[in-house]
Amino acid sequence: MKGVSVSRLLSLAAICAVAALCAGASAAPPERPPQAVLTQATGDLQLSNSADGQAIFQASGLAPGRSVTGTVQLTNSGTLPGDLSLQQLDVSDSPGPGGGRLSDVVSLQITDVTGGSSIPVFSGQLGGLGSRALGAIGAGETRTFRFTASLPDMGNAFAGSGLTVRYAWNAGAADGGPGPSEQPVATFKLNSKKLLTRRFLDVTASCNIACRITAQAQLPKAKRGSKAAKSGVRTATLTTPNQTARIRLKISRKAERGLKQLVRKKRRAVVKVTLGVSPAAGGTSTPYTKKATIKAAKRKAARR
Repeated sequence: MKGVSVSRLLSLAAICAVAALCAGASAAPPERPPQAVLTQATGDLQLSNSADGQAIFQASGLAPGRSVTGTVQLTNSGTLPGDLSLQQLDVSDSPGPGGGRLSDVVSLQITDVTGGSSIPVFSGQLGGLGSRALGAIGAGETRTFRFTASLPDMGNAFAGSGLTVRYAWNAGAADGGPGPSEQPVATFKLNSKKLLTRRFLDVTASCNIACRITAQAQLPKAKRGSKAAKSGVRTATLTTPNQTARIRLKISRKAERGLKQLVRKKRRAVVKVTLGVSPAAGGTSTPYTKKATIKAAKRKAARR
């Protein structure tokens, strides 16, 4: 795997600025504006992001016990797949009068929320991310990440303090196919309780190693001769072994109506979810199948 075989290597600079943390504290001095760094090379992998050159989130006067959240979308607009990664470049503290350094106390959560899913990427002290592999990003694929920074209640030592953190998104395309890799073992659970009310089914998944999962739900035929309705295909990259993630599969309104009619008529219906699991870096996909039974609501007994 060579990370230089890309036509665009994007670095998103400045994730957040968290300043003036306590009520009545003076604002921290302004930091340099976010910047994006672009390196040209060869190949046909093009990575763009929705917050290019902008902060994903900023907070001024963030009170202890509160948090701030922002999202960014990354799109591979090229014709080759690539391996995506996130790298922490630097952490710049501006201590306030009390000398408190925010990088010592602010916690950061990063979650892959592509397609309504919830895939944990990182959770810990803001300055401790380092470099994190995020798995493959296919040609034409868009992935969405949510960042949440939280400030615990640590007293007035951090009043007036400021913090700027810079990160880089990188994507590298392979010159050849993926080499041999251990095949992940996955476990799944289905939650179909909201399929008839909000049109989605959640797949809770985990793998013993970093893996990539594709999932699609197939509904039973509403009537003889009709085609079975399906959800869209969702792809999720689980970068942390044995950590639970949620993959959300959504059906159309038409499919929802057909499923409701079938459940009313037969009192139950079986939804099949087909899944494919491969190593996060690419390789052979192992098929899985899970089924969920949708039952009609219990009828209330008639009053005498």
